[in-house]
Amino acid sequence: MKTDRAVTRAKSSGSAGRARKAVTKNKRSGGDHRINLLVVVDVTEASKRVLQYVSRFATRCDGPEFHLAYITSHLPPGLMETGGAELPEREAQLESTLWREQRGWMAVEDKKARTVLRAAQRTLQRAGLAASRIHICVSSPLDARRAVDEVLLLAQDQRCGTIVVGHRAHSWFRGLGSGDLTDQLLRRAKGNAVWVID
Repeated sequence: MKTDRAVTRAKSSGSAGRARKAVTKNKRSGGDHRINLLVVVDVTEASKRVLQYVSRFATRCDGPEFHLAYITSHLPPGLMETGGAELPEREAQLESTLWREQRGWMAVEDKKARTVLRAAQRTLQRAGLAASRIHICVSSPLDARRAVDEVLLLAQDQRCGTIVVGHRAHSWFRGLGSGDLTDQLLRRAKGNAVWVID
């Protein structure tokens, strides 16, 4: 597939910012002409600037659908497996404890995701976007996929031709030694536009 790249600049509301946009030619399937944006959000200031940016043009476009995506970090290594035990009773006890700790950790992550996504929804609704045009996507902490693969899969599943992400958002991803999520997206996205908001 031929790739056509372009760079655009934009100001996020309240502060000067840049939007880098890698554009790829995108085939629309089955005559569906809706514009679908996958907007990756988290708790950072960069993510707030993303929402401010997209909310400025949200009501001016011809019916875009916004898919707010929260990428949950993976389970910590200490919660992946017990290490085993010689006695079956001890093994069952360790498994039960591990399962309880995993559920507790995931409950905290679920609450964090709900908080971030509700705040993002409110931002878009205050800008005048109808609630029916805002959709929610959350990755599972049990998936072994890398964050960039999860974002690309969500974009594909939700039929989003454009991915919008904050440049300095998702700092936990950098901690995995994978570099910056936005750099990964710009390198890996094929058939999608990627808007990176500074």
